[in-house]
Amino acid sequence: MYYVKDFMTPKPICLNDNNSLHKGRTLMRKHSIRHIPVNEAETNKFAGILTQKVVLSHAISIINSKGLEHLEETEKSISVKDVMDIEVVTVSPDTLLLDAALFFQDQRHGCLAVIEGEILVGILTSGDFVKYAIRSLEA
Repeated sequence: MYYVKDFMTPKPICLNDNNSLHKGRTLMRKHSIRHIPVNEAETNKFAGILTQKVVLSHAISIINSKGLEHLEETEKSISVKDVMDIEVVTVSPDTLLLDAALFFQDQRHGCLAVIEGEILVGILTSGDFVKYAIRSLEA
């Protein structure tokens, strides 16, 4: 039997809720990732997820209303706290991997936050399943 803890990315790149949207977009581009967990700055408790979909949506809106030359400046004035997804499904490291896979199939979300108590310990993405499938097919 496999568990989420066997396939999750432990200690993923994270943001604090007081970071800017610009920092989030920059991290996504630099590390080629689509989801960044967000922790409360003061308590380090898990607070939500910043998704590529939200980042792109805001970028398009800013460019359309203010122009490309104002994108970075405007993003720096927007807090991650104001745009992150707080309606996030979480799982424990001991969740069966099959249950996580069924969630991805049924809900069409791109990631699950892996939580112990109120602290983020990892992230499981649909991409982790693709990596697993590749390894299995190569074996």
